[in-house]
Amino acid sequence: MPTAGADSTARPRPRALHGRAFRSPCVTLLLLMVSLCLGRPMAAQAPLQPPSQNDLEAVYLYNFAKFVRWPQGNPGAAVNICVVARKEFVDDLTKVVAGESIGSRPLTVRVVERPEDEPSCNLLFMDFSAKERLGGLLAGASGRPILTVSDIPGFLEKGGMIQFVVVNNRVRFAVDLRPAAQGGLSLSSELLKVAITVNGSPAGGGKP
Repeated sequence: MPTAGADSTARPRPRALHGRAFRSPCVTLLLLMVSLCLGRPMAAQAPLQPPSQNDLEAVYLYNFAKFVRWPQGNPGAAVNICVVARKEFVDDLTKVVAGESIGSRPLTVRVVERPEDEPSCNLLFMDFSAKERLGGLLAGASGRPILTVSDIPGFLEKGGMIQFVVVNNRVRFAVDLRPAAQGGLSLSSELLKVAITVNGSPAGGGKP
């Protein structure tokens, strides 16, 4: 997986994402593993069993949903994480978010074929299996309040918002705020502080 052009040297160690919404033992354990992986390579995790890349990306998606502000909507409506991915990833993500919520909004996982047919998607994740369909999927989400995330190489250059990358055996992510702003989304500065690169300027003119 590429590093999105990021220089991984001489970069301050990022802080792990955290929050009160992590209640289930499964999510709590995975969050701890994410924190460890952000601080050192996965191979140095003994005696803990290193989490898989699926596990890490699933926990990140959960965190992303917590640190994004969508346009005003139904405050009690579910936060729908829509996915175009292998069944293995869908199963892992479903386990991570089972029974979880963001405030009063429950989290759900929905497998989709075309984002334009799913008006209630809040976040759209596309894994490597969707590479050949990426242009159409992004076009279907373009201009809508949908956070687009993928581990497909070159995702940001194609108009995506958050791309997973691997730097020194660690799953990290890069952000492009420009398509997010076009969709009416605002990403928290807490999220941007953990990104390896941020393109565009945060809302309000602040620095990430």
